[in-house]
This record gives sequence, structure tokens and C-alpha cells, in this order.
Amino acid sequence: MSLLYRKKRINKICKHWNLKKNHDLMASHKLDKKIFSNFKLKIKLYISRALNINYENDDKVFIKKVNLARSNRLNVTPNGAVVPKKEFQLEYNMILRDWCDIIKNLIKNKPGLITRFRTTPNIRIKYGKELNDNLGRGLSTSLPHSDAWVEGPWGMNCFFPLFGDSENNNLVYYEPKTFNEKMISTAATYTEMQWVMKYYRKIKIKPQIGSIYFSDYALVHNTFRNKNAGTRISIDTTIFVGDHKPHKDREKEYRKTIPELGFNEIIGVRNSETNKFSEKTSVFSHYTANSLKTIKII
Repeated sequence: MSLLYRKKRINKICKHWNLKKNHDLMASHKLDKKIFSNFKLKIKLYISRALNINYENDDKVFIKKVNLARSNRLNVTPNGAVVPKKEFQLEYNMILRDWCDIIKNLIKNKPGLITRFRTTPNIRIKYGKELNDNLGRGLSTSLPHSDAWVEGPWGMNCFFPLFGDSENNNLVYYEPKTFNEKMISTAATYTEMQWVMKYYRKIKIKPQIGSIYFSDYALVHNTFRNKNAGTRISIDTTIFVGDHKPHKDREKEYRKTIPELGFNEIIGVRNSETNKFSEKTSVFSHYTANSLKTIKII
């Protein structure tokens, strides 16, 4: 049984990274306001290019423009992930540079605790109403799920709500009432693992805008919308703490250390907006698996 080990990992990152302990399996960090504001700017520039809308500094006005562009799905997956393309790879790299810096600063007292850092975070638009082509999908994040089912059992989720209606459109978390390793087995869909929910119960934690949340894969979560919910913009990704690896089909997304993106290397995007999304290598791989490349800067 690994549950005790998982709880000890949370205690360890809380101690060394000076995090708030929200739960035995979750910790958080409230980002500095200036850094948060600068990061949001980069996110908005990226989404503006992807949706072909004008940038707006005011969050509420920007969300209105995003909602008006809901039907523009050229660069948005059914789960709301904004896919990088050549036309806005500069904006994508600006996000990656800032994200790397944010995490580096957060873990500076004990950087070695991170053994795998994912270089492909998801910039996600969760509209107030689910996108039609996501309804009934076996990998819809509206289904309760653990990333262990597609990533391997040992990672940690990283969720960062940025702006929008996080009061009514947020993640809901569930803790295990009883736990065994079968609950975090590999599965091709979230649907086939819904049996685990009879061993879980909902917990009263609502992520707040401006804070980054780290949760063990033993915590199950899903997107939940109240009636008449608005749109939420967030970033989500994963890290590994301890001597563990992700699923073999996801390994190419990770580095052993946090890279100097934007300084000595950039991420190039192979696909243009005229291309379809790259085919995933397998059901477990990421939607960017075949479309990104690392370019060294001399």
C-alpha cells in the first residue's frame, strides 16, 4: 500500500517548498501578485492568437471575447486545451519560459525533489457549457479521473486557475475511503475506471484563482460546473517527485530538470493552423507528442 508514502511526499514538499497543506494528498502555493499578473498577460496573448480575438487587459471583457469565439475550434481540443501552432509559437514559448521560472522559484530550496518536469503544460479553456464533441468522450475531464490511469501511478497533478468563473466552474476532488493500487492502474479510458468511485468521497476544497495546487494521483478529480456557470481559464500539468517515471508513451514530454526555455532553447511547433491536430502516438500520449521539437539557441 503506497498511500502512506504518498502522504509523506506531500509533507516533504510542504516542508522544503514552503507550501500550504490543504489535504494529506494536496498542497498549494499562492503566487506573488506581480508575477501572476505578468503570467496572465502571456496566457491572454496566446489565447488571443489561437482564437483570433483582440487582447483585453480586463479579465471579464476578455472572457466575453473568448465566449464569442467559442465556435472557433481550429486550435482547441474537445477538452478545451489550446493547441500550439506555428503562427503563435512565440506566444507559446513566452508561457513556457515564465512557467519554468515560476516553478524554479517555487522549489528553489530543494529543487532536487522534482525528478521529472513536464514541458507541455495544458493551457485550457473550460467554457461554461461543455463543448458538444466532449460529451460522452471516454477521456473527458468532466468524468472523475486520476491522471495515473494514463500517466502511470506516481505523478502529481499541478492545477493553476487563472481567471474566469472559478466559483462555479472548477475542479472537484475526491479522497479514498479505502485504497489499493488497482485504483490507479493504467486504463485506456476514464469510463472503464469509474468503478473506483464507490471507494471515494468528495472533499470540500475549491482551488482559488492565483494559487497553484499540487495533488497526488491518489486524489481523484473532475471538472464540475454549477448551473449557469461561466468560462474558466486555467493551466494544468504534472510533475514527478521521487524516483519514478511516467508511462513510457509520455516520457518524451518530461525532463529530469527544469529547462532554460526561452534562454538557451525554445520549443518549435511543426504544425500550422492549416494542418489537422497531430495523431497521438497511442491512447496514452499527449496531443502535442508529434508536433513539438526542441531548438537549441547558440
